[in-house]
This record gives sequence, structure tokens and C-alpha cells, in this order.
Amino acid sequence: MKGEKYRPSSGTEGIWFCDKFCDHCLNQHPDPDNPKQCEILMKTMIYDVNDNRYPEEWQYKEEDVPACTAWQKWDWGRDDDGNWIEPSPPPIDDPNQLCFPFIFDELGIPKIKEQLA
Repeated sequence: MKGEKYRPSSGTEGIWFCDKFCDHCLNQHPDPDNPKQCEILMKTMIYDVNDNRYPEEWQYKEEDVPACTAWQKWDWGRDDDGNWIEPSPPPIDDPNQLCFPFIFDELGIPKIKEQLA
């Protein structure tokens, strides 16, 4: 089996493979809108393993041990090359801010209570 093309046998196995290789690869940017995306992953989903357009990079390197030969280790969270823009932090919840739905009677606002009556 060594050197044969690899194709995950199930979605769970495919997720495991992508988690091990694609999600930590320099060729696959984690932002799907970023133009730097690896075409190997896309081609494995489009073509059959017996098709000559199926990527050669996904193969067994040992008996029952799949790998991607184009994989280059990269940690997108820590190996920043200066081009990664961190997303802005989410807004802080203000404890004084009213949240819908609320009951005006419980708020004790007399003008609104009179208008609703």
C-alpha cells in the first residue's frame, strides 16, 4: 500500500486527516475568504481516487498510515509572519444595558406603565 493514493473512507476519517494535516499546513489558510487555499483538498473532494486528476500528494507513506506529501507544518495561531490580522474582540456586555424582552412593570418605570394601561 505504500505510495498508493489515499482517500478517506468516511467523513469522520476525512475530518481526522484534515485536522492532522490541512488545518496545520502553510498551504491552507484558515480563513476561507483568503485567496491562499490549497487545491489538493478541493481536488480530493471532486475527483475519484482512480481519476488521473486526483492529487498524488495524498498517499500512504507506510502501511495504513496516510499523509500529504505537500504538507508544511504551520501553526496559524502562533507562527505569524506579520500578515495575519487578529479579529477584533467581541463587545463587552454592559450590565446596565436593557435586554429584550422585558416587562415594564418589573422595571418600575411609571410613565410607561401609565401609557400601557
